[in-house]
Amino acid sequence: MSQLPKISLADNGPLLVENPPNLEGDVATELNGKPKVALCRCGASTNKPFCDGAHARVGFDSSPDHSALRNEPLEYQGIVSGTAVTISYTPVLCTHAAQCQARAAAVFDPGSDPWVRPEKGTMEDILDVVAACPSGALRVAVAEQPPQHLTTGEIRIGVEKDGPYHITNVVLDTPFNGVGASRAKYSLCSCGISKNKPFCDGSHYDEQWSDDGA
Repeated sequence: MSQLPKISLADNGPLLVENPPNLEGDVATELNGKPKVALCRCGASTNKPFCDGAHARVGFDSSPDHSALRNEPLEYQGIVSGTAVTISYTPVLCTHAAQCQARAAAVFDPGSDPWVRPEKGTMEDILDVVAACPSGALRVAVAEQPPQHLTTGEIRIGVEKDGPYHITNVVLDTPFNGVGASRAKYSLCSCGISKNKPFCDGSHYDEQWSDDGA
């Protein structure tokens, strides 16, 4: 039997993680080799990030609502050090982790129009941001290369405070929704509000959701 981690979905229930790595990020947890854990995705557990059965109490519905998702990728082009660069952004995949603004505020500025301007930064800045984007919302094409995510081989489940689960290199047993989505890095909803379940669509940020509540 494979010892690699795998995530499956309980209908109207939690994320089921087989052979999980230790949880990292803002809510780091040693799992000490547990064969399986259940992570809350209804937002109501009093034992977050773990499921305590609250999904049944609150009537959690795990079905997505794709009727009004911003699932069309946007492209932003510029010349960086003499080379054409295109940054692709899929809004529905964005979790508002804000790594782009923290690492290259001149390139990624929500107060500007357009909000992404590749020519305002260096190639190093841009590649660093795309690599750091935890959800796969950003891709980059340099010169004639196709758009791509920048990933590593790290196996990781990160838990963001008041936010989603950021996953790298863990098999997810469900179809992916989101143009240009990456199976190597993606973010899963923990608040129960996302319209793109099981994926995070940034609704926790819009609704100012807190994982301290239940």
